[in-house]
Amino acid sequence: MRVQKLTYLEDDVIDKMRSIIHCQKPEVIQNHFGIGLNTWVKLREGKAIRHSVALRLLQRLQKDDLI
Repeated sequence: MRVQKLTYLEDDVIDKMRSIIHCQKPEVIQNHFGIGLNTWVKLREGKAIRHSVALRLLQRLQKDDLI
């Protein structure tokens, strides 16, 4: 079995993401960031997420000039 690599995002990135959304419905999170609600909850709680998801999320935020 392969071990998943986990990554933490910086608090300022998560704070910026929080400021962008108007509510925390799953469809809003998915539309803005391309992540599921469970991943968003982990980020809000300061927990690590899969490295591949973190990379994809950061690329999306940079592409949209959000970070």
